[in-house]
Amino acid sequence: MNYVWSNWSGWVKSWPRLIAEPSCEEELAEIVRDAEAPVRVAGTGHSFTPLVGSEGTIITLRHMAGVVDHDPAALTARIKAGTTLRDLGPMLFDRGLCLINQGDIDRQSLAGAIGTGTHGTGGDLGSLSASVAGFRLVAADGGVIQASRNENADVFDAGRVSFGSLGIMSEITMQCRPAYVLEETGGAMPIEEALRRAEELRDAHRHFEFWWFPFTDLAIIKILTETEHQAKPRRRRPDGELTRDDKIFLLACEATRYAPFLRGPLQKFLTSSSTRYSSGSLSAPGRVRWSHEAFPSDRNVRFNEMEYAIPAERGPDCIREVGAHMRKSGVNFLFPLEYRYVAADDIWLSPFYQRDSVTISVHQYHRQPYDKLFAGVEAIFARYEGRPHWGKLHSLTAPQLSRLYPRWDDFQAVRKRLDPAGKFLNPYLRQIFGEA
Repeated sequence: MNYVWSNWSGWVKSWPRLIAEPSCEEELAEIVRDAEAPVRVAGTGHSFTPLVGSEGTIITLRHMAGVVDHDPAALTARIKAGTTLRDLGPMLFDRGLCLINQGDIDRQSLAGAIGTGTHGTGGDLGSLSASVAGFRLVAADGGVIQASRNENADVFDAGRVSFGSLGIMSEITMQCRPAYVLEETGGAMPIEEALRRAEELRDAHRHFEFWWFPFTDLAIIKILTETEHQAKPRRRRPDGELTRDDKIFLLACEATRYAPFLRGPLQKFLTSSSTRYSSGSLSAPGRVRWSHEAFPSDRNVRFNEMEYAIPAERGPDCIREVGAHMRKSGVNFLFPLEYRYVAADDIWLSPFYQRDSVTISVHQYHRQPYDKLFAGVEAIFARYEGRPHWGKLHSLTAPQLSRLYPRWDDFQAVRKRLDPAGKFLNPYLRQIFGEA
């Protein structure tokens, strides 16, 4: 029997012979041992690359969710790999804990976010993968490997960003911190001022990022600052429910599909009419929430995305060049660019390996082709020594990737040792690893 699997944007589809849904590690191990290859694991489908594609077996961990236990002294929590970030926040909060950092989307499963190097922003803060203290990995033969800095250290160094190519994580131990409160402020700022002050704003605040519509000269700044103020509860809409701003943005995306000349005026309108920050002042009081409620933005207008990590000091020049190219290229687009900081780490295939970085994200509405837009900006990222986000679209293969990652060969050695027959390699991963 053939099933259909699709990612969130709808551009990646797969027709596996089996979609398996284990409810425990023992069941997962049995499925992996006996499954028809290629065996791929699906989180919530929020990656844009064909990581999950398989004509053999796709395994979803949605029934393997929840916090197993926690250590209040060490500030760690053992978490089942299929737990979504949205569900994890309240679970940790009930135990007095929270994640050290998060991105502004929390649809992903924990294992999916870790496996692709997903991140938030903060000059001294790493990706989610950098907060992993250990994990349990179901290998190709059905055996279970426990990995940490002190146990199977090479698997730990390789496996924290490995997009399901070493095996399938069943449980992850996260380094957490006591629950804390964040105040969100922000507003519009001239893009050149934002770029000139980017390092200052990064160093002055726990979290700093901005969005920029390239046909405007204003950036929309977002700042999160730890505070002792009392948090107010946030009402989260059901996943996928459109807000007023979502509906306006969706209409704008549809309008530019048929009238591309509107993209400039609409970008200026969307920047000037943003309701996210009522004051428009970085110093004015803002929204105060517990961290797991402060980080997420409910993004419900679907898109495809490319993101590259650039050496931090080169970020301003890179985004200037990307914006100029997008204006001049004639390609139709509406979404803004996104600019964030991520601290260096020691994970072999992390985009942030031994390098403080700026990430620049380019989005395209899911009903418009992205190829020409992304190809143009990817050429710019290459000139800035960019490393791609593993869950977001890029065209790099083994020859280019091996030059970007100093521990590429070490990773390959661990991968081949754990999966000598390539059970976890679909055609896309074979291309990535030069195994086609």
